[in-house]
Formats: sequence, C-alpha cells, structure tokens
Amino acid sequence: MTQESMVSVPGQEALWFDTPDGRMAVEVHGSGAGHPVVVCLHGLSANRTMWRPTAERLGGHMRLLLVDLLGRGDSDPAPGVAFDLATEADRVATALAGAGVSGSILAGHSHGAAIAVAIAERTSARGLFLVNPVTPDVRRPPALAALRVPAVRRGLAPLLRLFRRPLTRYMLERRVFADRTLIPTDAVQRFAEPWRDPARALGLTRILADWDPEHLLRWARPADRPVLVLTGAADRRIAPEQARTWAEVLGGSFRALPGRAHAVPEEAPDETAADLLDFVSAIHDSRSEGDRG
Repeated sequence: MTQESMVSVPGQEALWFDTPDGRMAVEVHGSGAGHPVVVCLHGLSANRTMWRPTAERLGGHMRLLLVDLLGRGDSDPAPGVAFDLATEADRVATALAGAGVSGSILAGHSHGAAIAVAIAERTSARGLFLVNPVTPDVRRPPALAALRVPAVRRGLAPLLRLFRRPLTRYMLERRVFADRTLIPTDAVQRFAEPWRDPARALGLTRILADWDPEHLLRWARPADRPVLVLTGAADRRIAPEQARTWAEVLGGSFRALPGRAHAVPEEAPDETAADLLDFVSAIHDSRSEGDRG
C-alpha cells in the first residue's frame, strides 16, 4: 500500500491499494485515532465521489475509506480482469487485508451494496450499511447478454466514449435523482469523464457484461452482524419494496427517505450521514459494552 496527497481534493489523504488485478484508489476522510473505520463502495458505473458529500459530514466521527472499484474513478485495472460479483468482492477483501484494514463497517451504494454483502462473508466486517442496494430480485436487462461477445464490446466502447456526457446526463435526470434541482453541477463531469479514455470505455462494457444481480442469491441468507438498508421512496432503479424485502432476508432494519431516489448519499447527505453515524455508534457502543463485560 502506498500513500500520496490527493490533488483533486485539497487536504485529503489518498491511499492506493495494490491487488493482483490492478491498483485501487482510496480517498480518506477523518483520522484513524480510535475512530471506527467505514469502507464506502460505489455503484456499478459510478465512482467514489458518490459518497463524498456524506463523508464530508462525518470525518470528525470516523475514518471513511472511499474506494474506487477497479476500472472506475482513478483505479487502474490490469488487462482482461473480470468483474463478476465474487471476483469484485474477493478483490476488495484482499486489498483491505493487504492494507491492514480489518473489523471495518461496510457501506455500499447500489452495486457496491451487493459487493459489501459478499465481502462480509470473507472478512470480520462489523456491520453492513446498504444504500439503494442491488438485490437478487433486480432484473438484468437481456440486452446485456450481447456484451459477453468480445466483438460487440469492441464495437460499443467507442459509442459509450463518444456519448458519455449525454448518456450520463440522461441517467442522472431520469433514473438516478428524483429532483433535477438536487443534481450537483459537476455530476456529469465526475461520472462521465472517466469513460473518455478508450481503455476505460472498453472496460465499462466488460463491467456491464459481467454484472448479474442473481449472483447475490449465493448470499441470500440472514447476516450474522447488524444490517441497515436505506433507500429512496422514489427510487426508479431498484424498487423500495425490493430493498425492504432484501433487508428482511438479511435480518436487518429498513428505512425509505421520502422524495429521494437512487442517489441517496448525494441527494440526502445529511440524512445519510445521520443514519450512518447512529449505525456506527450503536455497533461501537455494543462492542465497548462487550469488552467491559
């Protein structure tokens, strides 16, 4: 693991976790002096900046590691790596272990929530904070099957690169945010520009080809640690009832925020931060009581 200053976020710390499949960029908020550690994982084609508004409100209470999954944000994958759920979970778990991060709380948004559930089985994670979570009931678009053909991926990648900004704007306005006025002015830039690179655009087609929510069925059983599922009552990508059912399967609690959709960490950072702080504090207090007992 190496450490450098984060140029894009003045005053923030940046870590790079080296894995056999590539180098993962991690943005750090808060100090580590006796504070709980929360690992934040983003959605399928997003990046760590989705969690930044929430993390900026919590740096005084915990140490938050905002991870760029391989092939997204500033994380550079090796050629030909896979992006199925088990592989992504193993990759992150290995990176965390190699960096000496253990006993953390996993916070995942959308696909990142699925990865968090899978990682929890492999690590000593103390809790799962799942926001707008992908569930086994989410339907994979049949058209994505075509992306398993390398020639199709090669043909689609230049189009994704060319139309990255209008496609991102469409998704943010029609599928991610409930209220257009809540979309940050820099959101299109943050989420579209990583796909300007031809290799990244080709990588995105492989990410989409490997994504399959049904892989979560392997972990569709009650978790042996605290779970909170937080979603937007107006989520158009993952129905709130699906999120509620997933919370029940995992044996966790559930909360839906009125008027919010699929970008809760950015749409409602105050509420997300408050819920995460309460969740982390309850786990920390419970552990302290156990140590005293």
